[in-house]
Parts: sequence; structure tokens; C-alpha cells
Amino acid sequence: MNKVVIIGGGTFNHVSCHLSLAAPAFGTTARQLNDLYSEKRGVTPVLVLTKMADYGSKLITSDDVIRHVLNEILPDKTVKVIVMNAAMCDFKMESPSTLPRLSSREDYEVVLEGIQVKLLDAIKTIRPDIVVVGFKTTHGASLVEQVWKASNCLAENKIDIVLANDVGVRSNILLNNRSEYLTGEREDLLETLVQWSLEMSGLAIR
Repeated sequence: MNKVVIIGGGTFNHVSCHLSLAAPAFGTTARQLNDLYSEKRGVTPVLVLTKMADYGSKLITSDDVIRHVLNEILPDKTVKVIVMNAAMCDFKMESPSTLPRLSSREDYEVVLEGIQVKLLDAIKTIRPDIVVVGFKTTHGASLVEQVWKASNCLAENKIDIVLANDVGVRSNILLNNRSEYLTGEREDLLETLVQWSLEMSGLAIR
């Protein structure tokens, strides 16, 4: 049994007992990909959603996702492809008050601290045999900038495929580490993403 793991949904980073930062995502693309992989022979898709996308999930924070990937997914030698579509909340913030609960009647000064999430790089370091698919979101970027950012994502994380989408101009670019890239409608590129990942993992049935 050859598995393709699709990870989707958004994550939180807690600030206080009742407040969190969030990277919103609700699992729509992950579910689409799960359906596309389900149509392929010879592979078993495994859909992993965070609590934001599935109330029954125990994956809430970015750290929860990282631990699940490292401890549950990577040790499984039947996993051949990982599609990392989860939105990782890569900022944290200290509670701006020592009070047990912040009051919405007050204003608070806050500082956001960026977090370097190195999960994709860790996957390829631990399991270089796994084909890893990542996603890169931009806003109002030119085609050249989208390609540049997606190429950097490929190189920095040593992954195999990236789908870059711009939420401002609604453009989509799919590229891989074989220097191939396509532009087009998101649904069409998702189908190509599936095909590329299976070909690169040796699972495609011609």
C-alpha cells in the first residue's frame, strides 16, 4: 500500500487563555486533492486536517502539526508523497497583560514575532525519498515575483513541487525541481500537481 498524505487546514498560536493568532484555512483544497488522488490506482490517499478544518481533529497549533508529521507520518515507510497544504501560523505574540483574561474594553500594544517553520526542510532531511509538495501564497505579486518566490521555496526547503497562488490578482503557477512550470486555472493545476507527484514518486500508472 503506497500512501499519499494530504495535510490541510489552518493553525493557531495561543496568546492567552481565550485569544490566539491564526492562519486561516478550512481544508477546501486539501479535500479537493484527496478526491483527485482517490481516483488514481495504486495509491491510498490519507487526509489529515487540523481542527480548524475538522472539529474532530486534535491538531490545533503549528507545533501539533509538526509533531504529527515527525512522529506519526515520517516513520511510516509506505508514505511516498506528502502534500503540505496546511496554513502554518508563523507568528507568535506574548500576552500584553498579566491579567488572566484580556478585556475588550481596553487597548493593548502588541509585538508580533516571526517564526521560522522548517517542517518541509525537515521532511526532506529525514525522508529524502518522499516527494513533498508545498504551497506559496502571495498578494498582488507580478508573474515574475511569483515564480521567484516559488523557486526560492523549492530551493530553500529542498522540496519537489510548489503551487504558488496570488490572492490579489488570482494568478496560479505550478513549478517543480525539474525546472518545469505552468500557469492556469487552479483546478487544472491541481490535477497536474497530482500527476507530477505520482510520476516523481514512481507511482504513476501509464
